[in-house]
Amino acid sequence: MNGFFTMVKTNFKLLFRNKGYLCLVILLPILSAGLLSLQLDETVTMKDDTSYVVQNIEDRDDNITSIENTKLLVKIYDNSNSELSNDLAQDLAGSGIFRIFRYNQEVVDLATARAASIDSAGKSNIGAVVYIPENFETDILSGGSGNLSIMEITDDGRNDLLASQVNTYISFMMQAADSTNYDKTALASMLGELKESRLNKKIEAVEVGNSLTLTSQQNHQSTRIGYSIAALTMGFLFCGVFISDIIVKEKNNKVYNRIFLSKASILNYVVAKMAMILLTVAIQTGILALVTPIMVSTDFGIPFGSYLFLVFGLGLCISTLSVVIGTLVSNTMNATYTVFAIWIVSNIMAGLYFPITSAAQWWVKASLLIPQRWVIVASEMLMTGETGVYAMYGLIVGCYLLILMAGTSIGVMVGKKDY
Repeated sequence: MNGFFTMVKTNFKLLFRNKGYLCLVILLPILSAGLLSLQLDETVTMKDDTSYVVQNIEDRDDNITSIENTKLLVKIYDNSNSELSNDLAQDLAGSGIFRIFRYNQEVVDLATARAASIDSAGKSNIGAVVYIPENFETDILSGGSGNLSIMEITDDGRNDLLASQVNTYISFMMQAADSTNYDKTALASMLGELKESRLNKKIEAVEVGNSLTLTSQQNHQSTRIGYSIAALTMGFLFCGVFISDIIVKEKNNKVYNRIFLSKASILNYVVAKMAMILLTVAIQTGILALVTPIMVSTDFGIPFGSYLFLVFGLGLCISTLSVVIGTLVSNTMNATYTVFAIWIVSNIMAGLYFPITSAAQWWVKASLLIPQRWVIVASEMLMTGETGVYAMYGLIVGCYLLILMAGTSIGVMVGKKDY
């Protein structure tokens, strides 16, 4: 054990004399905390391609944009916020022709909705607006037509399809209300089979896409976490390079001989290097824990302790990977080039800069091999109230470390055989 502590103490003295190492350990967690407080434009973006989901928006002035052109984007002002208005919105979303965004936080009069629609015409990709008045359900149950309005924002042929589907469903509701003698309970029972059919479609789409449905605020929070993780990943990777540089120098300066002649085992040597990784990641996570409450005043969607837990696990995986690469390459400059390339490619593949749930299936599946992706997945699961997140993430981190520690041991053994 004395040899173990001596190796850790000596190696840390070397690391703390390196200004590059200190800059990475201190500055990148601060940068990461700053990215968590980043104020994004109030823009709603899609993080899934599920055709059967109504996406609720929390800010009436949100500008809605999308790069897809297969569905007409429709904004619904649902002032009724009733069972019948919700059923209409679900029917439109369930058609697969329209992407539905619904605002139902407060009552908005028709003139205000019309003015807001005109104002957002050049700022968003909304094709049409459906205005549902406050007395929509009451009017239907009184024999009326609901008095809703459709406003066309763009010259799109699919607006005719929207008007046709709305009118068809309103006619169905009127006939159903008449057949049930305008009894609300009986009407709700009659609509039950349609709701069950749409639910089955929704479940099937979620299973195939393996995606979560997030609100616009949760999308923003997930994006900020992605940017933060990208900065931290750089720090973890390059700190690993500094640790592997010590291993390479010990090999080149024949320190291996002196260490192993002192009866220190390969296991002790590998564990000492893992201890350096653990302490380095702990320092970075500690600095992040100190500066985040000072720099971040906005809610980033998950408990602060959970965020630190995810960061710590990621740091162990990424830093260990970097040490393995540096050990096997046996050249600090080449290791630097390699981990920089890994940083760029892995962040893109993991979807830290943009959502990948609508990407090709091979991309989505390949991203699950990248530790950063699991941080995003775990974060979004926590946002939506999923259970078993910590056990899942801990198991994944453990598997990564087991494989990477085996790689580190192989690298050390190869280096030992050279002497």
